[in-house]
Amino acid sequence: MEMIELLTLVGGIMLGIISYFLRQTMSDLRNVKLMSYENKTKIEVLEKEHILRHQNLTEKFDELKLTMSELIKEIKELNKRIK
Repeated sequence: MEMIELLTLVGGIMLGIISYFLRQTMSDLRNVKLMSYENKTKIEVLEKEHILRHQNLTEKFDELKLTMSELIKEIKELNKRIK
């Protein structure tokens, strides 16, 4: 074998090895990209649910404050009637 044939063979083998690892890396990158899109969607859903729950709780607390205020007024009136 001549030197050129040997270098061509070694170069071909190295190119094959590099191609294999590049293909694996690109496959992994594609999987990571898909997972990131899925996670982004899930995070957006969770964020919307959190906002809705927070709004719901805020409304309930406001109703509770109003009801407590009314109860306090009624208790004061009842206390005045008793005295």
